[in-house]
Amino acid sequence: MKSRILQLISLLSLLGAIGCGGSGSNGGNPGAIVGLVFVTGLNAPMQYLAEPGRPDIALVLERSGVVRAVVNDVLQIAPVLDVSGEVITSGECGLLGMAFDPQFSTNGFFYLNYVSGSPTTTRVVRYTMNPDGVSASPGSALKIFSWNQEPLFNHKGGSLAFGSDGLLYLGLGDGGGTNDPNNFAQDPLQLLGKMLRIDPSADDFPADPDNNYHIPASNPFVGTVGVREEIWAFGMRNPFRWSFDGTSGALIIADVGQDVYEEINYEPNSAPGGRNYGWRLREGMHNTGNGGPAYSSPLTDPFIEVAQPLARSIIGGFIYRGTALPVSMRGRYIFGDFITDSLWSLTIDLAGNEALPKTLSDATDHTASIGFVLSGIVSISPDANGEPVIVELSAGRLVRLVPAP
Repeated sequence: MKSRILQLISLLSLLGAIGCGGSGSNGGNPGAIVGLVFVTGLNAPMQYLAEPGRPDIALVLERSGVVRAVVNDVLQIAPVLDVSGEVITSGECGLLGMAFDPQFSTNGFFYLNYVSGSPTTTRVVRYTMNPDGVSASPGSALKIFSWNQEPLFNHKGGSLAFGSDGLLYLGLGDGGGTNDPNNFAQDPLQLLGKMLRIDPSADDFPADPDNNYHIPASNPFVGTVGVREEIWAFGMRNPFRWSFDGTSGALIIADVGQDVYEEINYEPNSAPGGRNYGWRLREGMHNTGNGGPAYSSPLTDPFIEVAQPLARSIIGGFIYRGTALPVSMRGRYIFGDFITDSLWSLTIDLAGNEALPKTLSDATDHTASIGFVLSGIVSISPDANGEPVIVELSAGRLVRLVPAP
C-alpha cells in the first residue's frame, strides 16, 4: 500500500490533479465486462492505437519518446521509433499523442505530439512508416507544428486526431499554473487553452522550418482580426484525452479539471467550430470567480461534469462500436480517471444533435467488475476490432475489456 501511495504521488503532476477519492455510482447494468491483461513490461505507456490496414499491428507510445509495436498482441523488442533525444518528461511533458494520416495506407505518414526542451515547446512531427509496419526512421521527420510552452511544465494536452473532414485537430492545455494565471484559454492571440484545426498537407509558413501546415479556409476565425486562425474552440484547461466518434463524427473532449469539477464536452460533427468551453471563467458548469474577459459568449456547458473526489483527472475514451462485449454496451461512451482508477460507461442521448446533460449517477461503474485494480488509466482506445484497450501508465500494462465468463 505504501509503495502504491508513493507511486501515485510521483505521478500526480502528470495530469494536473491533486488528491484521490472513490468511484462513482452505478447507473444501470449494460452487461458484465472484465479486464484481460495482454501486454506487460512497458515503460510508462501513454497511448495505444491500432495501425490502419494492419489488424495484426498496434503502436504504443512510451512517455520517454519511444514508439513500440504490438504484433498479434505480443510486444516487440525492437522499437518502431525512438525520439527520446527530442523529448523532455518534466512535469506533464513527454510523448503524449499520435495520429495516423487518413492516407496512411498509401503514404505511411503518422504524427507524434510531444514536448521538447530549450525552450519548452509542443511539437507535432510527421514520420513515415516503413512497409513492414513496425519501423520508421527518425530521418523521415518533418516538423508540422510548434508552439512555445515556457515557463511551466504542466497542462500540455495529449491527443491529436484527424476528423472526418480529413483535417488534423490538436488540443493544447492552458500552459500550466493555477487558475490559468494569464487567462491564455480566453486570449485570441494565444494558442494555449484551445482546440486547434490545421491541414498538414500544405504549408502557409514556408519561411518557418518549425511550422509546416495550412490553415483551412473553413476554420471559424479565418478573416477575424485579432484572432489566431488555427483556433477551433476556446476555453480548455487540459484536454488530455479526447476522440472522434467513428460513426457520427462527433468530437468528445474530456478536459481535466482543477480543484472541484472534471468535465466532458460533446461537439456534434455538424458544429461549425468557434465554441467557448469556459475555462478559466468556469470549471464544469460553475463560475470560478477568476477574472475575465471571456473571448466570446455564450459559454458552452459540458454534457457531463464529475465532482471531485469521485474523479480527479478525467480520461476521455470513445464510443464503443465493437461486437465482442454485450450488445447493451454498444453505443456507450467509455471513460475513466487517472487518479481514482475508476472506469465508467454512459449512453449519450441527443436532442437536435446536441448531447443532453448527464450526471455520474447516469453512468455504470465498471471499476469493481474488472477483476483487479487498474493502475494509472492514461488512455482508452479501440483495437483493430473496435474492442476497448486500457493503457495503464503506472503498471506498464495493456488491458483489453472482454465479456465476463
